[in-house]
Amino acid sequence: MKFNQGNYLRIGICALIFSFFVPVLAHSQDWVWQNPLPQGDDLKAVWGSSGSDVFAIGVGGTILRYNGSAWADMTSGTTVDLNGVWGSSGSDVFAVGVGGTILRYDGSAWTAMTSGTTADLFGVWGSSASNVFAVGAGGTILRYNGSAWAPMTSGTSEDLTAVWGSSGSEVFAVGYSGVILRYNGSAWTTMPSAAVDLFGVWGSSANNVFAVGSGGTILRYNGSAWIAMTSRTTEDLSGVWGSSASDVFAVGNNGTVLRFNGSTWSVQTSGTTEGLFGVWGSSGSNVLAVGARGMILSYNGNSWTAITSGRTVDLYGVWGSSESDVFAVGVGGTILRYNGSAWTAMTSGTTADLFGVWGSSGSHVFAVGAGGTILRFDGSAWTAMTSGTTADLSAVWGSSGSDVFAVGGTGTILRYDGSAW
Repeated sequence: MKFNQGNYLRIGICALIFSFFVPVLAHSQDWVWQNPLPQGDDLKAVWGSSGSDVFAIGVGGTILRYNGSAWADMTSGTTVDLNGVWGSSGSDVFAVGVGGTILRYDGSAWTAMTSGTTADLFGVWGSSASNVFAVGAGGTILRYNGSAWAPMTSGTSEDLTAVWGSSGSEVFAVGYSGVILRYNGSAWTTMPSAAVDLFGVWGSSANNVFAVGSGGTILRYNGSAWIAMTSRTTEDLSGVWGSSASDVFAVGNNGTVLRFNGSTWSVQTSGTTEGLFGVWGSSGSNVLAVGARGMILSYNGNSWTAITSGRTVDLYGVWGSSESDVFAVGVGGTILRYNGSAWTAMTSGTTADLFGVWGSSGSHVFAVGAGGTILRFDGSAWTAMTSGTTADLSAVWGSSGSDVFAVGGTGTILRYDGSAW
């Protein structure tokens, strides 16, 4: 298969955020495919009041509830597709969907609410039970004040796909063509954005986040707004990473490497015109970027130099436990390991393309790829794990060796807890 870097990165970013709120849907050993349901319907969104009280909604009016040990169907009273769900508590939950459908759960049953619109609704969020926002097709924004839903002026006709806020006076809605709206407690305004696809995201804190995308797009979030930055390139950017808020790197097509020093971005000489797909570093003076045809670049704090990888296949992911222990993965099951002086090929046991790599240590590393491939390195050898899916897996990340997430095609999200679910 031909790897579409942009699409996979977009799936990875969204699904990683999504995965932190998704409990398992079935019990199994090791990895579990969390996205398919016990009854087979597609799920569109999930929300929970706790790990033992979770609601998942989807097509055909599907609503499931998880009690900490098992999922059970709930009677929704509708057959239309449901797209978004949010609650102020486990006994006060809202679900939105096709044709202006809004349902509310009061702890005992779901009932339909009067929305006043026939527009499809895609997202819902609130700061409290009496301050809830729903967004949808054609720039639709509705607000619930505790007694009734009323339309709001959004200032856009673009479909709005999601809504989230940090408070009732700090709410964001996003949608097609790069639309980002912000609500300040009194009115919605359009935020500066680029009508382009975004492929990579990294932040040093919740108030300092960078997103990169096509055409050299770089956006920065300062805790209150996304601001377009001058990148000094028109090349598509696919990866971003930093050692601190004032030392950030972005990589992209045709060997593009950019560096941010806390005030401006500058184009760095990479010494290659190959596309770069992944970036990782242990510090601002030790950064590695991998890309097409076995390209590996190393940055020492002053300049980039090419490193001989010994391979000519595309490399898609890179991660290291230290400066002298780094892993790179790519086409045809390629896994390379760097010991501080040279890259050597490892036996992966697969010919599947590998797209992502991450570990909690040099002896506990995961690689994911095409066809649901998951490999694990225990310090001596790579072995295949049962993933339970045939979907391509594009990215892997964890907070520890016993809390690992893998994401991929068709909304697939997997989670590993070290032994079993």
